[in-house]
Amino acid sequence: MPTFNISKFKVELKLASNRLKLLQGKKSSLNLRARREIAPLLEAGKSESAAIRVENIIREDLTIEALEMVELYCELLAARLGLIDQSRTLDPGVSEAVHSLIYASTRVDVRELTMLREMLVAKYGKEMVLEAMENGKGLVNAKLVKKLSVGVPPESLVRVYLEEIASFYRVDWRPPGADSGDDDTPSGGLAEPASDVPVDLAETPVESESLTGLAAVGEGSGDEVETEKDESLPSAPVTKPATAAAVAVADEMETEGPTVEPPITLPEAKAPSKAPVAAPAKAKASR
Repeated sequence: MPTFNISKFKVELKLASNRLKLLQGKKSSLNLRARREIAPLLEAGKSESAAIRVENIIREDLTIEALEMVELYCELLAARLGLIDQSRTLDPGVSEAVHSLIYASTRVDVRELTMLREMLVAKYGKEMVLEAMENGKGLVNAKLVKKLSVGVPPESLVRVYLEEIASFYRVDWRPPGADSGDDDTPSGGLAEPASDVPVDLAETPVESESLTGLAAVGEGSGDEVETEKDESLPSAPVTKPATAAAVAVADEMETEGPTVEPPITLPEAKAPSKAPVAAPAKAKASR
């Protein structure tokens, strides 16, 4: 059995963290390939075979999430090595991380986790490690316990996975029993649209329609009468509202009285003047 050495413990934590990352990537790639293989089964209508394979995919997804949690615990212990090195007893600050790491070491195929567990046996004793392996005191993370548990996934979760795979790969698939044709209703499963009109209004006699038509005709005839009236009578001139200046001028004209312009006198026409005619000279006396 290896002895506890804080330096070796730190190195093993680093190696375990790297191995957990690689394992997560590997399982994710395998799960992606398995999803791709389920799509043709759904397209061929083999829902039962697809559901069985999906159960394995669900377990692997839960394992991947558990590996991620254990990786975080390894990083936490590496950051709190001082709490492990200073005390012979388990410090509460690392209690959950230590118990969860020991619990996962027996359920995850990672060699580095086994090495870490043996080193913790040398540090804290065999009884504490056995207790952590069985989660006797319930100090292991509850989510980690659930993700590493072996059980049949619920049917609802299987259906959700199948629907997501069908949607991602564009397969026209519906869960079995979703389109059951058994229906006791007289309409054969097709519900008749409910009328928004009350029964009293829906059963109104025909007279209401005729009255509505007459009202429409009356409105139309009124428009025609107004049109004929407008065509026969001359339209009144449109008077614009008088401005304040115009009103002031009108008031001034009323007070002063109407202004009478003087008549325009035209000059009288004069007779054309005749040039004076000289009197004929008297005949000179004869010499």
